[in-house]
This record gives sequence, C-alpha cells and structure tokens, in this order.
Amino acid sequence: MSRFFTRERFGSAQFIASVILFAFLLQCLWFCSRVPLADRELAFILQGQQQWRLVAGSAHAQVSPVTGLLAALPLLASHATEERVPPYWRWLARAPFMVVGLLFGASIWYVARRLYGNVAGYIALTLYSFSPWFVIHSAVVHPEVIAGWGGFGVVFTGIGVAHSLYAPREVVLWNWKRIVLLGVALGVGCAAHAAVLLLVPVTLAFMWYLVPERRGAAAAILLAGCAVGGAIAWAAYGFSIAALWHGIAGSHAFQMTPDSFSAPVTWSALLTFFLRQQPTVTLLLFVSLVTFAAWKRARFFGTAAPLLVFGLLMLAGIGASAQGALPFYLLALPFAFVFTAGVLTDLLESRYAPLSLGVVLGILVGHIVIGVGGLLRM
Repeated sequence: MSRFFTRERFGSAQFIASVILFAFLLQCLWFCSRVPLADRELAFILQGQQQWRLVAGSAHAQVSPVTGLLAALPLLASHATEERVPPYWRWLARAPFMVVGLLFGASIWYVARRLYGNVAGYIALTLYSFSPWFVIHSAVVHPEVIAGWGGFGVVFTGIGVAHSLYAPREVVLWNWKRIVLLGVALGVGCAAHAAVLLLVPVTLAFMWYLVPERRGAAAAILLAGCAVGGAIAWAAYGFSIAALWHGIAGSHAFQMTPDSFSAPVTWSALLTFFLRQQPTVTLLLFVSLVTFAAWKRARFFGTAAPLLVFGLLMLAGIGASAQGALPFYLLALPFAFVFTAGVLTDLLESRYAPLSLGVVLGILVGHIVIGVGGLLRM
C-alpha cells in the first residue's frame, strides 16, 4: 500500500457501508429502469459524442462538458442519432453517473468515519444513500453529482493535505499524490459546474488555519492542485481557452442577485427543498445546530469546518438566480451530512446516549422510509 492510503482490511465497518451503498445502487437502478432518457440527457450525450470525436467548436456551447464526455464514453461505438435512440442508451449513458454516485457516497462515509468514527460514517452514508435528490441525480445524465463529488473532494483533500504538512520532510514534493487528487477533484468538479471554484478560497483558509507556520507550503500545494485542475478543465473544454471562459461565465455560479435575499420565491423554494424533500435531514440538522450552539464538546474544527462550508454554499444559493440555486443546495447537503454525523456521534457518546440512540435511530428509519417513498412517488 502507498503512504497515501491507510492500510485497512475489509472488516465489519466496510461491510456495513457496502450494504448501505448497495441499497443506494438498487434505488438508482430502479429509477433508471422507470424513467426514459429526457431531452436534456440526450443533448448531453450527443454533445459528448461530438467532443470525443473532436468536432470543431463542440465544446463552445457547453457549460458542463464533463457531463457529456462521461455520458458519451460508453456509447462511442454507437452511431445512433437523436431520431433513433436504442433502449440500451439509457443504461450505458447513465452507468458512469451511478458509479460517481457510489464513489461520492463512499467518500462521505470515509471522511465522516475518519473524522468521528464508524457510527458517524454510517449516519452520514445513510443520510446520503436514502436522499431522493442524490439517488435521482446519480441515476440520470446530470452534472450535479459530479460537481458535488468534486467540491467535496476539494475541501477535504485540502484539509488532509494541511494535516500532512506537520511531517518533517519536503512537503510539496512528498504531497504529489494529494496534489493530483486535489487537481482531479477541482478540474472535474469545475468542468461539471463552475460553482466548485467558490470552494478554492475556502479550502485555502482552512489550510492556513490548520498550519499557520507553513502557509507558504499550503498555498504552493493548492496552487499546484489548481494548475492540475485547470489543465483538466481546459482539456474537457476541447483545449480551448475561449470555450473554458464561456463555460464559466455562462454558468449561474456567479450570477448573484442581492434582491434574491428578499424575494418570497427564494424562500419558498428553500422551504420546499428542505421541509418537503428533506424533512428528516432538516430535523437532524436542527438538532445538530442546537447541540453545536449549546454544547462546548461538539464545537471543534472537525464539525465547524463542514458547517461553515454548508452555510456559505446555502448563502450562495439564496443569492443566486432562481435557476442557479439548486446546484448550490446540492453542493451544500453532503457537508450537512458530515456535520450532522459528527455532532450526533458526540451525543451518542454522552450520558444521554440511550435517549439519543433512540431518537437518532427513529429519525434515520424515518429518513429511509420517506426517502424510498418519495422516490417511488417521483
């Protein structure tokens, strides 16, 4: 094993996580079997085929080129057109997104487990795996699950890099594997949705906070990761600077409107997202926020960092246009899952453990029932 990964055998923790991820995959397969390709999905596929075949100017009209590239990858040998779509296209085009969804869930479990322990990993993964939003966006051709995985990877890879800077060795060269991982997360995420760029300064702030004595090395590593990510995004846009600029400028990521903070439709959409679609997540998040504010033990960097990212992304979503709010909310939710898992784990280890265990288990069971029921209705 390399020094980048920890040496762990496949044990009970990995088995339980695999069972939860398998349940997530079953939901994705069920949804994929019931929902035909939408026009937007087909447009992504055809655009991606043109990009793989290096058709001139094919990337200029894209604001999420990696979505088309990923969807069209299993279909490169096919010559079907928009008027003739074989049934197997649905499965082949959506399969890479299911894989990304599984990897995203595994990443959430891994981060929560490393930060707070096995129980936190199960909680965070359950919240993710039975969220209809993430099941649906992993079972269709859509950029949000790619952007979410990339943004999550940027923040927590940066935090991991910062912790490694305490090692007494040549930190920049020694971290080349993390630099590549950081660059891949940033490049793929930004090529899916430009909102991931907003997490770069946040990641730098976390790194500087964690290693104030080595801020130069932290900045150098993040800059190197940005260079790798920039090269990946540039390649996704057909090695065209003009297309890359058009994609970033044409996204909703930077179209903030101050009037959105006072517009009734903004808050109505926010309430619908959290109270109707994510009621159990909202309840656990509320409990965690109250606990975080009232209990000193729950307040430390491991819980404050995901909470801060969640809050910043929610503010960005509220300030975005009506069309651009949902990507920010979906970017923010995984950080809420990690934060909630961390605080609840502290409660489960306190003197209120029996009561906390009953409440948490009850809400998680409700989350599974509501999530599966919501998916069936959709």
